[in-house]
Amino acid sequence: MGFLKKLFQIVSGKKYRNCPNGAAADPAAQRALQAGLINSEQIMAYCDSYATGLSDETLSEGLGSHWGIRSPQEAAETLASLGRHGHRFFYDIVFRIYSDGASGEERQEVLEALIASGRYGSPETVREQIAAQGPSEEKDLVFSALEQALEMLENLRSVFRLLEDKVNGSYLPKDYSGGILAWDLGRLVTVARMSLDCKYIEQAEFDRILSHADKELRSNFSSWPQFAKSYIIGRASWAGQNMTLGGIIGIAEDLMTDERSPWVLSPL
Repeated sequence: MGFLKKLFQIVSGKKYRNCPNGAAADPAAQRALQAGLINSEQIMAYCDSYATGLSDETLSEGLGSHWGIRSPQEAAETLASLGRHGHRFFYDIVFRIYSDGASGEERQEVLEALIASGRYGSPETVREQIAAQGPSEEKDLVFSALEQALEMLENLRSVFRLLEDKVNGSYLPKDYSGGILAWDLGRLVTVARMSLDCKYIEQAEFDRILSHADKELRSNFSSWPQFAKSYIIGRASWAGQNMTLGGIIGIAEDLMTDERSPWVLSPL
């Protein structure tokens, strides 16, 4: 089912699907699940339970096509990356460089920041590999990351100070400087739920992920509208301005205002 058809069903009233077998009882788990609400509404999953309520076909297509997850190992690697780095790793680099102003050397500045991060190996080793002739794993990894970061930089440039929603109004520079943790948390929770449904992860690991998400949520956000801003900026920086972004902003606006919304019923 395409995104627009799902969005039409949401707008038509099929919102906030409750699990017929009951909601998650633990308050911390419920908060963590609500961090994934924009995602779960987008894919029409249950909003209140560990189980998504999605068909096996939808789960397999979603994890396989969109995330490259077809095994427990791939699920573990993706979830670990979302938890530790996510897209915020790139965003923090490109936002700093964008904020410093155009210098004409953005590509080199981003490359140096990626190397200095240590994520792709010892900075000294990576610099040596880049300077050397011939391919290497370190070189491939860092240049692949460079292209992702530069794409995010262009997306950020295209949406900076242009984003808004009906609750928060126009987003200010301080909103962009707040980062995109919500974008990564929302996806972490959703991928974990789908992976649990597919039996790619055990319940204990799922519980650990929800606990981590709840801790990050409570430590970094004081309201769901604040969370929504971070999520929307993350989505826009990842893929720029398009029709899908408008639909996601609409979902977030409903979550912030609809009297039946779990965000409205359980504010942070």
